[in-house]
Formats: sequence, structure tokens, C-alpha cells
Amino acid sequence: MSDRFLVLGASGQVGGHVLEMLRQDGREAVGASRTPKDQHWVRFDWLDQDTFSPALQGITTVLLECRPGDEDADRYAAPFISAMVDAGVRRVVLLSALGAAKRPEFSLRKVELLVEASGLAWTHIRPNFFFQMLARPPLSSEIALHGTLSLPLGDARIAYVDADDVAALLFKALTDQSLAGRAIELSGPEALTHEEIVQHIAQQTGRAIRFVNLSEDEARALLLSRGFPPSHTERVMRFYSLCRQGYCAAPDTEAGQILGRPLNHFETFVEANQAAWQLGATSHGYTPTS
Repeated sequence: MSDRFLVLGASGQVGGHVLEMLRQDGREAVGASRTPKDQHWVRFDWLDQDTFSPALQGITTVLLECRPGDEDADRYAAPFISAMVDAGVRRVVLLSALGAAKRPEFSLRKVELLVEASGLAWTHIRPNFFFQMLARPPLSSEIALHGTLSLPLGDARIAYVDADDVAALLFKALTDQSLAGRAIELSGPEALTHEEIVQHIAQQTGRAIRFVNLSEDEARALLLSRGFPPSHTERVMRFYSLCRQGYCAAPDTEAGQILGRPLNHFETFVEANQAAWQLGATSHGYTPTS
């Protein structure tokens, strides 16, 4: 039986890139979406378990990407993981998050444990924060409109990673059996303060940009003013706290070796995406760096 891949999150930046890479490599791969684009996609909805079995028909390998920001990811993932087992899926690669193993209460850690207990061959990919979050609203809009980047992070360093590198590692995990049974943490090649980040952006855009260090109360109020629901706001605040404690500061030590190439640097990303921080910028997209 030849491998057939199901890519959850295929409408997003990472899942979409993985789906494209699989197809370009000659693999049989289908994207999952609530609104399938064509005959090469299947309907899938986390809130509708009736979509699970049809989406898994003939599938051997799954890229499992939970709903972004879902605090109950494990509750929705549990029946889908059971459906994978019933459908004869052999392998699952989970897009998790950096530091998941250190947070037993974290929903993605609970999903990891469900996957590990399923009997399927598994790999967890745990990325750091993406470069792309800085090149999209609301952060990019603040930089474009006000020339500031306001976060409650002080002098904390973060080894941001390019979403393209995350997609490349997911592709590798889906197609390389030797990575089964591993949890791989993925950060960028350098840890930067936000003072250094705004300097990179300022240099490329030719604009004066400054970092504004917020207190927790100021950051919470800003998130709420931007329309973040209270539960999501508190989730983001917890991530900020982890960053200040240094959990996101360690640069990559193994993903580059697995991929056999250097990971993308933030400076290169900024050069390719400088339009995102200019006055009048309207695009939510970004330019791939690889």
C-alpha cells in the first residue's frame, strides 16, 4: 500500500506549504478544510465528527494540526485520533509547540500524550514563535502606523523561527521513518531581543522604529483593545511570561542538522518582507525565504 497523506491545517501558511511540498515531491496528498477547494481536498471540521472517517479514507499518514489557540485541543483531538486508528492510519506527525513537555496542563501536551498512547508511529514538532507573527497585524500594523513595537518582554531574547523552516521539518518528519518516536524542538538560529528586532526592521525600511516595553497590565489592556477575547488574552499573557523566563531563548541545535542546511535568519526574512512594516501596508502575506 503506497503512502497517502492527509494534511490538516492545509488552508494555513504552514500546512499549505507542507501540502505543496508533498505534491511537488510526487506524493499523493490531500488537504483538509471545512470548505474543500477541489477534488484534491476533503471536507474536515473539528466540530463535526461525521467528517472524520470520510477524510481518513485510504490515508496512511496524517499531519495533525489543531485549531490555533484552542485551549481544548485535546478534547477535540481524542475522537479524531481514535478515528485514525480505526481507519488504519500508520503514522502521525503533530505540530505542537515549544516547551510542551514542560507544561502538563497545556492542551497540546495532552494531545501529544494521546498520540503516543494510540499505538501509531508518531513525531512531535515543537516550534518556537514564528518570524511571520511580526510581519502580520496587529504587530506589523503598529509598526507601520506608529513606528513602535509594544510588548511586555523587556530584554528577553526569543529565537524566532521561520514558518518555512517549520514546514520543511514537518515534511521531513512525514516522509522519513527514522524520525518516528521523536519530539523535535525547533527554534531559529539566533536569539534576539526586541531592541535588536526593531533595529533590523528599521535598517531595512529606513524608518525610525522603537521597542516599547509594556507592563503586564498595559499589555493585557492593549490585547483587549485589539479585540482579543479575555481567554485568548490570558493565554497570550502566559506565553509572554514564559518568554521573560527564558524558555524561548535557546537557538536551534538539531533541526538544521536534520534538514541538512542552515535555518533562515531573521535579517533575511526582514529584507524579503520589508513592505509589511511600511506606511500603507495592507497585505497580510509574506515572502517565503526558502
